[in-house]
Amino acid sequence: MINFNEYNQPAKTLVLYYAKQLNSEIARSVVSGNSNLDSKEEAESLAYFFWKMTDQAVDDEKDCKMIEGISDIQSWLEKALHIFRGYFKKQGYQQEWSEGYDKYHSE
Repeated sequence: MINFNEYNQPAKTLVLYYAKQLNSEIARSVVSGNSNLDSKEEAESLAYFFWKMTDQAVDDEKDCKMIEGISDIQSWLEKALHIFRGYFKKQGYQQEWSEGYDKYHSE
């Protein structure tokens, strides 16, 4: 299970918000604690979602949007980045995480 401790709940809130906005069932399920990554394909999908979410969040912050009461979107996304990176490593999908950025930005 991906672990957002009590201090990182705003990061979790942001990820769940964007999972809903971007229609990512794997992100909703993993971040909610309902499942873990079970395949390379799921890992690739979650990594892709993360970078897509990041681009959307950057745009939202530029537009001075407040998401679920959170205005410092970039700092919470940075925390989410570290949490996701650690989760992928723990689950054995470090390569999929590393390749995810390149795959997303090559499209």
